[in-house]
Amino acid sequence: MDSDDEVPTLIPHQGVPDNPQPSYAPKRAVKVPLTIITGFLGSGKSTFLKYILTEKHGYRIAIIMNEFGDTADIEGRAISVSSRDEPAALATEFLELANGCLCCSVKDSGAAAIEKLMRKQGAFDYIMLETTGLADPGPIAAMFWQNEDFSDEIVLDGVICVVDGVFGLKELTSENRLASRRYFRS
Repeated sequence: MDSDDEVPTLIPHQGVPDNPQPSYAPKRAVKVPLTIITGFLGSGKSTFLKYILTEKHGYRIAIIMNEFGDTADIEGRAISVSSRDEPAALATEFLELANGCLCCSVKDSGAAAIEKLMRKQGAFDYIMLETTGLADPGPIAAMFWQNEDFSDEIVLDGVICVVDGVFGLKELTSENRLASRRYFRS
């Protein structure tokens, strides 16, 4: 056997005691990961989230659904919080926003709604935030690194854009549609 093929012998580290004493340093809190789900109206965002809630993955996921509708009822203007473990929470708990749109100029109201959710820390492992189909996810994402209160508790894990498999390409190549979106203007 060549010397390069031999497994080296492990040497015990002299600095680690056999019976380590408990640390008195404050425990570092685990940040709750948050993923923003975005996409055009009817692209399948809610269907995607319903699938995640019904799948047996072992995580307790808080879903924030930012519904947008023409009706004036509270469900059309609210953020609702639900969990696979507590499906009734969808119908009983609402964190209301004034205009029903988290991404608009009411950034502080959206932040207050998420802060209210974070008071239940330990009740969930993960947060998924569904924007409306009319939302620009940029200001929402920026809120998580501009708001100092969130930086200790929440980490923006990612942004997922759901695209309709049948009409997605048609929507993206339509000049009228692109002209109406400010981030595609030339």
